[in-house]
Amino acid sequence: MTNSIWHDMSFDGRSVVVTGAARGIGRAISHRLAGLGAHTVMWDRDGDRAEEAAVGLRDLLKTEGRPDRVDWATVDVSDPEAVEQAMATAAAGGLDVLVNSAAINPGEHVEDLPLALWQQTLDVNLSGVFYCCRAAIPHLKKRPGAAIVNISSSTAITGGVGVNYAASKAGIDGLTRHLAVELAPGIRVNAVRPRSIDSDGFRAYTQQVWADPEPRLNQLIDRIPLGRLGQPADIADAVAFLASDWASFITGQILLVDGGRTYQ
Repeated sequence: MTNSIWHDMSFDGRSVVVTGAARGIGRAISHRLAGLGAHTVMWDRDGDRAEEAAVGLRDLLKTEGRPDRVDWATVDVSDPEAVEQAMATAAAGGLDVLVNSAAINPGEHVEDLPLALWQQTLDVNLSGVFYCCRAAIPHLKKRPGAAIVNISSSTAITGGVGVNYAASKAGIDGLTRHLAVELAPGIRVNAVRPRSIDSDGFRAYTQQVWADPEPRLNQLIDRIPLGRLGQPADIADAVAFLASDWASFITGQILLVDGGRTYQ
């Protein structure tokens, strides 16, 4: 970390893997880190969407005259062997940052939740983060300033959405805090807790649970002190900060990004 008073945020010369990168928050994170100079590898279990997102990001970077070092891979994070193989490929030239964004959120009440869906949610949302971290750690240890950023959720502290989703995200918080201690000082580990973010998943959820979403959305916005829904780019900015040298003395933290809604 430079001692200069002029300290730009840059990921030039760094390599990152972003899971769940084909849409929503994961896609926004990929855009932000690639725009800051990172060689960005976009993972998603939907290979067609991952390729489309990666090609679109390359084209955007070229248009803006920025380096277009973007790759993609079809990866199911709930498959530990697939994760190990994909990580070895992605980190062949070195790995500096891992961002765990992949998740499913099929919310269900506890009495209605099929056991198979409970297991599937934990496999993707929690075990998937563990598998990716375990596969990345040997590579991250070789790089100064290495970082892991996990995407948690406000449901870890408030409940809601579904028992399976809330439990999986609470598990991510515990995993984050433990790894921050275990991997220090070489690798920093933090998480971001989004709430009220206008993503694809959020819109799908509102359509599923609200008969008339627009009035309910307006009521929700009235409860957010900053007066708007968050955008995926807001989460991307938080991730970029935590992954950067600007956060070189921050580890084990769970950053709530909610416009002030949760604690009023």
